[in-house]
Amino acid sequence: MNWADDAPATETAWTRLTPAERASIERIDAERLERERAGMAPRFAAALLEPKYSVRNRFRLWEHLIRRLEQDSLDDGYLIDLYFNDLASRDSLGTMVEAHPELASGELGSLLAALDRRFDAATDFDGGAERRRWTSRFESEQLGPRWSRRPRELPWEH
Repeated sequence: MNWADDAPATETAWTRLTPAERASIERIDAERLERERAGMAPRFAAALLEPKYSVRNRFRLWEHLIRRLEQDSLDDGYLIDLYFNDLASRDSLGTMVEAHPELASGELGSLLAALDRRFDAATDFDGGAERRRWTSRFESEQLGPRWSRRPRELPWEH
């Protein structure tokens, strides 16, 4: 995937990070890499040089979803569980940014807020009806506002 085309806001934000923001991200990614390696056989863990779910990749994936929502281009293979996974990943971004004030007040806090506004504009509020139609695993009082929104076109209905 060409992230410059598919997640341009994320790629631009990364060029604007301060040294302090970069240092925080490196620490977060190092911890994530250890968690990802812990679930692997040693030979695979040794080969993993950066986390699959690095901070940058999670921002890229969130922006990727939003761009697809904006273009109504979620395909038939995009299932409700993938949507739930994307929402959970967004929640983890929010938790991570909030836990690091230097990120919340900097470029990544601004980027996340802008992406969230785009997500809201590209989805419909349904109070969580679509989520509840498919699962009861998520309790609404524990969820962020995005869990009460759904794509305008439901790809899992095709």
